[in-house]
Formats: sequence, C-alpha cells, structure tokens
Amino acid sequence: MKWKPINFALTSEILTAYAEIERLTGKVEGVQLSRSTPKLRKKNLARTVWGSTGIEGSSSSIEQVEALMRGETVTLSKKEQLEIINALNAYAGVSSYDPFSLDSLLRAHAQLMKGLMLNAGNFRQEPVEVYISEFKTRAMPSWQIVPQSMEMLFETLRSSKEPMLFKSIRFHFDFVNLHPFTDGNGRAARLWQTRLMMEEHSVFEFLDVESIIFERRDEYYQQIRSGQKRNDINGFVRFMLTQIKLSLESLWEKSGSVIPSCGERLSIAAGFFGAESFTRKDYVQLFKTISSVTASRDLSSGFKNNLLRRTGDKRTSVYRFKSENGS
Repeated sequence: MKWKPINFALTSEILTAYAEIERLTGKVEGVQLSRSTPKLRKKNLARTVWGSTGIEGSSSSIEQVEALMRGETVTLSKKEQLEIINALNAYAGVSSYDPFSLDSLLRAHAQLMKGLMLNAGNFRQEPVEVYISEFKTRAMPSWQIVPQSMEMLFETLRSSKEPMLFKSIRFHFDFVNLHPFTDGNGRAARLWQTRLMMEEHSVFEFLDVESIIFERRDEYYQQIRSGQKRNDINGFVRFMLTQIKLSLESLWEKSGSVIPSCGERLSIAAGFFGAESFTRKDYVQLFKTISSVTASRDLSSGFKNNLLRRTGDKRTSVYRFKSENGS
C-alpha cells in the first residue's frame, strides 16, 4: 500500500472562503500588524499554545500558559507544563523550520514531544489504532509504509502548484491520516500548517487558529474521521477555511483597526525597500489598505522632507530612500 493524496473539489463555497481569507489577510498585512503590536503577538502565541495543547486534552487556562511564558509557577501536572513549554518553544521558533524539509519536521516533532515520549522525532515502528468513539477504534496505516509515504507527501508539497493555503490544509489532513508518530501527530500537523501558511503570508505566524479549533474540537475530529471514512476531504477543507477566517477576523478586531500614520508608513517602507528603487504601485502593494491618492501624499511628503529621491514624473516616478549620509 502506498500513500496517495486525497483530492477535493473547488466548490463555490470553498472558493468564496478562500477569496475572503485573501481579502482579510491583505487588510491585516496592510497595517503591518505583525510589526506594530508585539503585545498582541505574545497574547496570540499564548492562545495558540493553549488551543493546541487543549485539543490534545490539556486542562490549562490561557492565564496559566501566560504565567509559564513568564517563568512563573502554575498548578498543573508536570506533564501538562512540559507540553506547554515544548509548544511555546516550538511556536516561538517556528520560522526556523524549513517548511519543505522532512528532516525539519522531525526536528519540530522532537521539540514538541521532548520528554513526553521516548522516540520523539522518529517515526513509529509499530501498529497503532486511534479512538473514533468511546467503544470503537480505527487502525492507522502500517508503520512500514510511513517513511516512504512521508517522503512522497513532502515531494507533493514541494511540487504542487496549488495555492499555499490549500496545500497547508491538505498536508494537515494527510499527515494525521498517515499518523507517522506514536504520539503528537495532531499538534505537529497544526504547527506545520502554520509554518506552511507563513511561507506565503508572514502574518499567519501571529494567528491563533488553534484556539478557535479547540472551541470546535468535536467538529474538528468529526471532519477528520469523515474524510478518512469517505476518502473525501471537502468537509475538512471547509472547516479549516472557516477557522482561519475567524482567526483573521479576530486578529483584525483586536488590532483596533489602527492604521499607521504617514510617518510610520514611510519608516516601515524604508526598512522594507532599503536602498532599492520602488514605484507608487510597489508602495500600495506594501500597504494594501491605502489608496493610490494616500500613497502619492506619503511619497510627496517623503520627498519634501528629504527622505526620498525621486526620478521621473507623476505616474512614471521612481523613488529610493536616502541613506543616513544623504546619498
């Protein structure tokens, strides 16, 4: 038996949800949320870890996760504390993982499950069954096909032309369906979906999708079981798109919809473009929520205040930030 990807249909419902996520992502990125609200980023990290460990049965509260982030003592079992600390370290270093490397994923699993199992970071070498109800279990694929299947899964991930959002959801399902590890499969799958989504939009590092899934964990597991039974993951795809959309909406609301000032935008742009030349269109692409008129006012202000050099005229103008010595 070899692993094969499970296809899903691009229904109007799925395409509409995808378009809405792209629109929301543009709004969030347009105000440079990831750079301007470090407190919110830390809060969302706590919610992410609370959600991901909660899905696996942790009894912790968000306040206890935040206390552990500060190095404080909490009234949780040693196992629960270790689960949280491991997850905090894994998510804090998520950008260091190569999303297309199987070895990198094994390293991430070793971090997530450090001290919680003997063979963390290594594929299982035994049969395993998972509970699908109180009295019924499901046998997962043979451990003997896991190494080759995981190689194929990552090869598909690298070669697929699908949008990253769809690839990340497909990977999430295929990973838990293969069940490559004795334990920690769900939390590793959710971490890796985050890492994959970050590859296209860095703001996904600061979403708390896991906490939203936690609040709907019964449906989460039901959609996984349904996909396994029917060999059809459309329900799982719709479910995950909804959770991602809800997380983006929450992040936007928590930000207070604060739009940077002209000076703040120019400062951000200076860090982004560096010594490279750029156009008004490039500037609008960086700040997706501002109009072309606002962009023109920003750039005109930067030129008048001797922050920018400008060549060309009107629509053909090209800009470059001056260095500290004025060159």
